Amino acid sequence: MSDTWYYADRRGRVGPFSLAELKARLAGVPNPAELYVWRAGFADWKRAGEVAELDADGSQAFAFAHPDAAASTQPDILQLWFSFKGRINRAKLWLVGAINLVIVIIGATIAYAMGSTVVWALFGLFYIVVIVSGLAITIKRLHDRDKSGWWALLFYVAPALLSGIGAALGSSLGLGAAVFSVASLAISIWAFVELGCLRGTEGPNQFGPDPLAGRP
Repeated sequence: MSDTWYYADRRGRVGPFSLAELKARLAGVPNPAELYVWRAGFADWKRAGEVAELDADGSQAFAFAHPDAAASTQPDILQLWFSFKGRINRAKLWLVGAINLVIVIIGATIAYAMGSTVVWALFGLFYIVVIVSGLAITIKRLHDRDKSGWWALLFYVAPALLSGIGAALGSSLGLGAAVFSVASLAISIWAFVELGCLRGTEGPNQFGPDPLAGRP
């Protein structure tokens, strides 16, 4: 068994360390069970809380200290759709987004065909769930790009706000109003490229292991 260990933080991979040195490092950081570690023989990075060698003395200092510590690095369906933690790649973002869009179109069609106030109310509640899902996958995709989830405010709120200002100003300011619309479009294009086109951080980052680890 290899005694050469690494852990991942904001700077990327840190190490190498012996097992004893790694334990000493983990003892000095908050929430050590949530840090990702790796040694030769691991198929992928693991949370410290999953690694038996880090709790060989039976102290339970790291083992499963986090409720998700035993979970796979690949999210299950609920995690993929609604969790705000971890990372997802571009393909999963497009997959969930496309499925959500299809479901919304089907739901809106049914509500329109039935024409019932109750059905429209139910559709409205369902649409809120879809919005939460969209926010969740956006935040995980930002994490994949090693960015805080708070960037979602810029990508979602700023374009609507700028467009609203431009529309409110209307023809009264002429070119000045158009600047707000152009700025809104620019941020929307930036969001599209950032979230839907660019690869995430290669290797682990502060938000978790690379979802494409081990893939060509």
